[in-house]
Amino acid sequence: MNQLLEATEATPTADRRVRDYDELDDRAQAVLLDAVHDGATTVTEDAADAFDEGELVRFTGYYRVTIAQ
Repeated sequence: MNQLLEATEATPTADRRVRDYDELDDRAQAVLLDAVHDGATTVTEDAADAFDEGELVRFTGYYRVTIAQ
């Protein structure tokens, strides 16, 4: 089942771990790039599993990743 992965700009806080773009595997990097460019992208469940709901990823800025079914 496909899911919607959204990447929205966010401000990091001291209580949240920030994962760097380079820490993502190749597939997750591609998914994040699409979501950053388009605001959201449809992904497979396997691709969504590469992210933790609500996590912050540092790319060209900081992005909060959310996943909706």
